[in-house]
Amino acid sequence: MSQQREELAMQWRQEGKRYAADVNEFVRIGMESNWQQKQPEPKEDKRHQLAGKVMKEIKAANETGDIAELRSQFPPATWPFSDIYQDKMQGVEPIAIMPNGGILFQTSDSAQPQIYVADATSIEAFADIYSAGVSPDRKYVALADDKEIRVLAEPDRKLNGTVAARYEWAALQRQIKEILPQYESLADAEMPARSLIKMVPFANGQSLLLVSSGGTFLVEQEHVTLLHPDPATYGDDEEDEEDRYIGDAMVHGAVSPDNRWIAFGSQSSEHLLLDIEERVVHEIVPTSSYPHYCTFSLDSREVWFNACHFYNGETIKVPIAELTDNTVDKEWPSMNEEMRVYAAAPVSNGQILGDAYGYLRLINSEGEEIWRYFVGSTITGLAVSADEALLAVGTYGGMLHFIDLQSGEKDAYTIGTAPIQEMARWIIWKDEAPLRW
Repeated sequence: MSQQREELAMQWRQEGKRYAADVNEFVRIGMESNWQQKQPEPKEDKRHQLAGKVMKEIKAANETGDIAELRSQFPPATWPFSDIYQDKMQGVEPIAIMPNGGILFQTSDSAQPQIYVADATSIEAFADIYSAGVSPDRKYVALADDKEIRVLAEPDRKLNGTVAARYEWAALQRQIKEILPQYESLADAEMPARSLIKMVPFANGQSLLLVSSGGTFLVEQEHVTLLHPDPATYGDDEEDEEDRYIGDAMVHGAVSPDNRWIAFGSQSSEHLLLDIEERVVHEIVPTSSYPHYCTFSLDSREVWFNACHFYNGETIKVPIAELTDNTVDKEWPSMNEEMRVYAAAPVSNGQILGDAYGYLRLINSEGEEIWRYFVGSTITGLAVSADEALLAVGTYGGMLHFIDLQSGEKDAYTIGTAPIQEMARWIIWKDEAPLRW
């Protein structure tokens, strides 16, 4: 190693350790005093001044394959790159850690979203597939192109597998148009696969939840039902073009592992929970401004709803057995009163939530925070392996993180309290070849 490179690496490590220690101490004092004790803000992370040179080291290491040495000399970080590489960054959303160990994920470039399968050392892109989704039991994967949606049973890393169901867009859009003849919706999208925000196959691949800004739909063996929004809430003035588009912001949805319930909503709705068997929709009043996210527990007994206000929010837990026709205005237990949740990974002892500030938090069913971990950029997606050993984290910083949930310790560069460690990372930036770090 040249003296110049050694000095660069030393500066990077020293500043990384200093900044992590300062932030951790700031947060410790804040939490212990309920944020009542006055203290100075941590000094600015100066690694952004080194980011350009470090990026050259990352690219050089990818050419030689010396990734272990790279991580040792230049421990990974996201925050220092945010300013000078902002235009290259994009959302990276893990969909599933498949039984074969591959991480299925997609990028969020609306003009040209891309599907990938990666592990810690290799990555493959799949052309002409623009959206993907996984069933709650991880047994089925849905893949959408411009012609159809295919649901595959346990596909391999090449995304080959037994086809459980096919749904042609022409037939789906025709049904949606029959439901919403006077409105512009997903039925009118020229490239509907690229308009999907979320897609969840379930019931042995024979049902689909489709979430889009042009409506949320339940597809059951090619029969389409509109779940959200309710056309009755829209104006009747056909001259008002704005009222002709049926859709909303912050649309979201989730399916319970037992295939009985669908949680969904948008910024203008209540929290909504459909009992698929009874065809009854329960409304739950949000405790913050705008419904933003929902997730089920592994045993399907709880649904957690998050509502946001700017970059903050509150998450409530609804025990499904306690729902009745008279619980519309009931106060439900709060699981967290800070996070604007963008993603969740249900685990056996609660939920791992990812927020707008780039923090992961493990929160148990009683609302106790077990740990927190900072990844450096707004979370776009989470996926956990069946044995709960590996967590895949995607961010708007264009990073895919491989987190060892069973490491039992953290390193000196980690911001947070979590006894976990990052094992590997991919940088997936626009107009750039994927880079390992």
